[in-house]
Amino acid sequence: MNAEPQVPEPIAVIGLSCRTAAADDADALWQVLRGERRLIGPVPEQRVPSVDAGPVHAGPLQAALLDDPTGFDAAFFGISRRMAAWMDPHQRVLLELTWHALENAAIAPERLRGAPVAVFAAAPMADYRERMIQAEVVDSAAFPGTLITFTPNRISYQFDWTGPSYAVDSACSSGLSVLAPAVQGLRSGEFSLAAVMAANITCNGFYTSSAYQAGALSPTGGSIPFSSRRDGYVRGEGGACLLLKRLDDAQRDGDPVHAVIRGIGVAHNGRAGGLTGSDAPAQTRLFLRTARAAGVPLSSVGYIEAHGTGTGGDLAEATAVTDALRTELGTPRAQVAGPEGKMWIGSVKSNIGHLECAAGLIGVVKAVLILRHGLIPPIAGLTQPDPDLPFGDMPVAVADHPVDWPRDAVVRRIGVNSFGVGGALAHAIIEDAPEATPSTSAGTHSAPLAVPLSAMNRAGLSALATRLLRTLRGPQPSSLTSLAWTTQTGRAALRERCVLVAADLAELAEALAAVAAEQAHVHVAAADLRDALGHLPTPMTHTAGDWLDGLSVDWAKHWPHPQPRCPDLPGYPFQRRAHWFDAHGPVPRTRTDAPRAGTH
Repeated sequence: MNAEPQVPEPIAVIGLSCRTAAADDADALWQVLRGERRLIGPVPEQRVPSVDAGPVHAGPLQAALLDDPTGFDAAFFGISRRMAAWMDPHQRVLLELTWHALENAAIAPERLRGAPVAVFAAAPMADYRERMIQAEVVDSAAFPGTLITFTPNRISYQFDWTGPSYAVDSACSSGLSVLAPAVQGLRSGEFSLAAVMAANITCNGFYTSSAYQAGALSPTGGSIPFSSRRDGYVRGEGGACLLLKRLDDAQRDGDPVHAVIRGIGVAHNGRAGGLTGSDAPAQTRLFLRTARAAGVPLSSVGYIEAHGTGTGGDLAEATAVTDALRTELGTPRAQVAGPEGKMWIGSVKSNIGHLECAAGLIGVVKAVLILRHGLIPPIAGLTQPDPDLPFGDMPVAVADHPVDWPRDAVVRRIGVNSFGVGGALAHAIIEDAPEATPSTSAGTHSAPLAVPLSAMNRAGLSALATRLLRTLRGPQPSSLTSLAWTTQTGRAALRERCVLVAADLAELAEALAAVAAEQAHVHVAAADLRDALGHLPTPMTHTAGDWLDGLSVDWAKHWPHPQPRCPDLPGYPFQRRAHWFDAHGPVPRTRTDAPRAGTH
């Protein structure tokens, strides 16, 4: 008698952060997706200098860019201005994203010092180093600042993590491929927590020039995935960081679970499709193999976040999805688990461009957001799907309109595709988080609660209070107990501190407004004004006072069990300032007029 195949252990996404054009976090990205916004626009020449399209008749360069790639809160991370100036912007973005992912998971960074946390980062391009070469300047700080190995290693060093730490380079599939070693290591018990991350910043024209001349980039900037208006891809900037843990461990530890990774598969085209092309049969095999290894039918996947770049590869990908479904179902009359009995296909690249090495991880973020909000957003700008799409009578459709997908008794699953220009393929299956068991202590308290806030300075504290107040006034405010629990136990204790004392959300909102305005308030205790602490129970008064004095305290001892669930609160408001190795731009210089090494 054959044994039942063993279903691999599911992996929980317990922390999440992202940053893209016009979106500094996941909530803002969702507004971009839901609003069907296309954030692709003209690129200033100095932003991506020395672009040469060669014989390609290209219009002005178009891309979806971050507001300012020079901005970084170096002081927050204890990094000198000189080191920050020579540090690749990818490292800067990932430091901030990792911090925000920890906050999203309600994990105070000091709790993980010395822990074997794994870090897997997508290997970015070397635009920043190429700008230095073009400017003919160098500094010793560029040694750790521009070597690709420091993309993950800088994170491990900064947070004092001792698990495996390395970069994965499979071109455009890197951001999804980083899930593979993380999931494998978690399942094998090599480590209990993994941070996977990817960022893409473009600041030199070499790659753009070669991609134009190779026919990869859209000469118009108006390319729409899965439409007849596809003439190449459009570049985008941004990044994401996910914190992963075995699902059983996450539930035991009371971590937030945003979604579950059921499976991750990686492969290569081999010689099929050519050196830089796509091969539908290889993709089909990967989809089927990944679903089989995850122990779920492919037909249980209701949506595919496609690689969908707006190139000829779109047709190959659509063919692969359709053929994989046909292989499993055997008949077009069978239905799949998606809305209206269909498997829907979409692509975030129409909103924020192709984030290249970070594209796959942004696809996972979008998948989490779809599950959270119960809506499949349409491909932005898609008015008419390509008539050559090979769906035939199979239950597959392109998302050309918003599609409701509410949670019900059936577990919703999403497939995420990411394919590298060198032929490396990656496919992940993401599903609903288990239904959370209501916490018996959530929403119940018999006395005012302490809500501690801290930042590096008063301006940061004011900005943090402003963000929290905006969340409190939003459509789904957190309970006071869960908010107090998270700020007490799930945030770093920084230099500038205050404690808000509130018996309900209205009092908390008043106190937050006062801190935001940098004003004293009866419900706000600070280092030199502690009257508000008198409203707390006596044991909590001492703890809050010690915390204001800069001592390390154990807030958790005041809480009953089970503890409140951690809400999705906004991340720390970094105070960014410009850091760039050459303040005068990328114009080539002679050695006689180059700026002195180390100048900012």
